[in-house]
Amino acid sequence: MGAASMADPANVVQALVNTLLDVFDATRDLCQTLKSKQRRDYEQNLRSRGYRRSTDYTDDRPDDEKEIIMDKAAVLRTFDVGLEEVGTQFAVGDGKGDLSSHKIRVWTTLLHRVICGDTGVRNFLISQAGLQAQIIVLQSAIITTFLYGPTSPEPISHHLKTLLAASREAGTTAVDILAAQQQRQLAVLSPTPRAGRSRAGSMKAPTYPMTATSSLSTALVRSRQEPPDEYSRTVHPAKTTILSRPPVPRTDTESTAFSGPTSYATETTLHSNFCLYALDLQRHASQPLASTITSDPSPYCPYCKRSLHLSPGRSWEIFKDDGTRERCFHMQNRFVVKCHREGVDGGYSCVLCATSASHETVCGDVNALVKHVWQDHSIGELKVEQDIVELVEKTPGRRRDSVMAPPNPTRRSFSLGPSRSGRRRVEREVETLEIRTPRREREG
Repeated sequence: MGAASMADPANVVQALVNTLLDVFDATRDLCQTLKSKQRRDYEQNLRSRGYRRSTDYTDDRPDDEKEIIMDKAAVLRTFDVGLEEVGTQFAVGDGKGDLSSHKIRVWTTLLHRVICGDTGVRNFLISQAGLQAQIIVLQSAIITTFLYGPTSPEPISHHLKTLLAASREAGTTAVDILAAQQQRQLAVLSPTPRAGRSRAGSMKAPTYPMTATSSLSTALVRSRQEPPDEYSRTVHPAKTTILSRPPVPRTDTESTAFSGPTSYATETTLHSNFCLYALDLQRHASQPLASTITSDPSPYCPYCKRSLHLSPGRSWEIFKDDGTRERCFHMQNRFVVKCHREGVDGGYSCVLCATSASHETVCGDVNALVKHVWQDHSIGELKVEQDIVELVEKTPGRRRDSVMAPPNPTRRSFSLGPSRSGRRRVEREVETLEIRTPRREREG
């Protein structure tokens, strides 16, 4: 039962979520209209300057429609998770049914403060008021752009940015509100019904070869069952989401010894941000990728069976500037695989962020993951990651390269990083040898 199904009149939260999803669709339609007008204006400008022949219009910006779709999908996913964990009461909400005059005044005041941009009351709003506020804010952005955009001196790109920012804010805040409601309702539920909904008992054994290990850390936790103290925000519009996570104290029971492959049925602590096969790659540094990824023409995970959209034998090239020179890193396919989440629309969770005790990052696709790593992680973080290797030209007396790439003068795509011409280049998949040597410790 999702938010898109027929809602009962008593399910106030579900009805508001459905309305918000419709407003996301309206925002996407308006963005498409604006981009069509922008293209017509561009072609008309060329004709007015004497260009009679047709000229291709190229828009190198991110796909605005996809970003709005990702905002919508994040809200729908959060609602479905809450409905699964809490039950039908989640669709109703956790506000009281009686509306006294005092409660109406308080609700109206809080709603007005949110619309005016006061995010300090966000955590204290009940879901109904918070969702209503986001619907009003996003609708206001649509109406303002539709009515005043054609006569405004601002360019169309400005209006597109306004709509995307409003969509991003509405999606992020709605996810915050629904997650907070889930935590409040789970807090009042008895442990017995919640234990019955645990999926630990239904975990299936892996269908792929494993590398034996002497110890296994199970300190990873399901972040959505921890009450967030700072709610989610987006870094790359709609494709990358930062989820706050409180630090988890380690105990002596968090490490369990196994003499063979990972036993999923015996795991007591689950990490919902990664597929179980991705967790195995993280825990076993020497474990190679499965043949379904390295040999299959359409690589897919051997456990969750989702397509990974990778090219076997290739890697992502990232350039980082350390202030004195440009440094080149190759992000191997193994890094992407160990970041993937279970499910077709699961996206990718950044492993580098997962090691932090403060937040987690979820990206919608591989491109968003690569851009996130490039923009949000330092050179030092890339150097310590075993599946992101630095490519350094061999100099006399010192060899620091950890991956050797065969010469390829016919590279067909681009690199991620600042170019010498001043324009930012986009990501490039380059053909490399899947060879990785143990990383040597560096001073400093």
